[in-house]
Amino acid sequence: MDSVTGRHVLTDAEETRLQKLIENRATDPRLDSYIVSYIEKISGKKWVEESVLEKIRTEITAQKDCYWKEGGRRIVQYKGGYSVLAYMAYQMPGYAAELTEFFSRLIRDGLMRDHIRILDVGAGPGTVAVAVARVLEQCDAATAEIVALERAEIFREAYQAIVPAFVKEAGDRVTAPRPIAADVTKSIPDGEFDLIICSNVINELVGGDDLRAEILMRLSGHLVQDGTLILIEPADLANATMLRNLSRDLKRRGLTLYAPCNDIRGVHCQVSPCWTFATYADIKPTKLMLALGEGKEKYRFVNTDVKFSYAVLRRDGHRRCSYRVPAAAKRARLSQLKKHVGRRIHVTVSVISADIGDAKNYLYLICDGTGGIPAYVALPAHHRNSGHEALLSVQYGAVVAIDSVLVRFNKNQNAYNLLMGPKSSTRMIVGVPGFSVPDKIVMLKEKYGRGSGKKPAGTYCQRPQNKK
Repeated sequence: MDSVTGRHVLTDAEETRLQKLIENRATDPRLDSYIVSYIEKISGKKWVEESVLEKIRTEITAQKDCYWKEGGRRIVQYKGGYSVLAYMAYQMPGYAAELTEFFSRLIRDGLMRDHIRILDVGAGPGTVAVAVARVLEQCDAATAEIVALERAEIFREAYQAIVPAFVKEAGDRVTAPRPIAADVTKSIPDGEFDLIICSNVINELVGGDDLRAEILMRLSGHLVQDGTLILIEPADLANATMLRNLSRDLKRRGLTLYAPCNDIRGVHCQVSPCWTFATYADIKPTKLMLALGEGKEKYRFVNTDVKFSYAVLRRDGHRRCSYRVPAAAKRARLSQLKKHVGRRIHVTVSVISADIGDAKNYLYLICDGTGGIPAYVALPAHHRNSGHEALLSVQYGAVVAIDSVLVRFNKNQNAYNLLMGPKSSTRMIVGVPGFSVPDKIVMLKEKYGRGSGKKPAGTYCQRPQNKK
């Protein structure tokens, strides 16, 4: 514990245990067991029986169909026991891995005390509690109290069937009473919280962006002065862009946007549309997913992607990245790219995507807060050299300087491409290097053999998959 700030500072041993936890992409066997047991409790049958699996498949399909609806037609509801079982089978394992890694990063960033009070809004079957318990199990003397809000009785029952037993088995580091039957649009529990989490909740609120912003501002009033508000939404186009617009609105209303956006130019970002999301390593499919996915439609019921959009907000002005591009620096603003088409320039940008290129190109979404339309930096794989590694090993949200990029405009996508070549170079400004992305030329040679005769593709602008 940091005696000055009161924050929990990870020891080397804790850091090692957390990293091992994150790198293990299998669902926690305890959670897997509790989910299967709950399925058998609700169905009254063995979980492997085809009649049980088929009912879960039907509910998964119905929920996915509902998620894709937009506007007034989109009302997400969970009715009946099998709708909860479908959520637990298809969504919960990935969400648990996502929140485990995300909460670990908050501790690494120094945002958590030894003891924290958490408000879990729209708690569902207890994914947040499971993730917090998994993380704190790796931390000596760290504890949490969770106040959970959940308006659906069927989810509150599932929470009680999973969370008390799980947190006890994880060392009783977390206190998690029965969820409060409350609707956050109508009431918020008294008191202050170190951390308020809205995980996959905001998109389900009916009433538009203004109502969402008002609710979140009321929630932020229940933070301690240096508390943190976490918003997490799915990575698909509609929900991810909604969250970016909403987080910018909250910033205008007085909250500090801690991450992932970096205020490196000191202006209100106006990029539209802004489709950006974080990507973690895939999880391993659970035995339940594999059973559900037997046959020709495995892809419909095996959900191993961990992709999500998020915003971390605070009241105290503290940001993950406080770097500003010096006024005298000869670095082009992305708002001025129109003037530089066909020319080589130097830029300093936030990297706000993983590599989203194809087999022969690296491609990253970038931002400096000044542009009006999306901008990407692209590197043909056959040009890759050691001067590019700061970009190719970057973590989501890091700030990187990129020298000598050729500006191109992609009319079809209404976006700018900054094309890197052999003489381009990169350097990390703010961030922690991660693992470098694989060498795509090596991968192509391994797949097709040397001398395939296939010429590497030129630069292009590709959108991430719109996947739920």
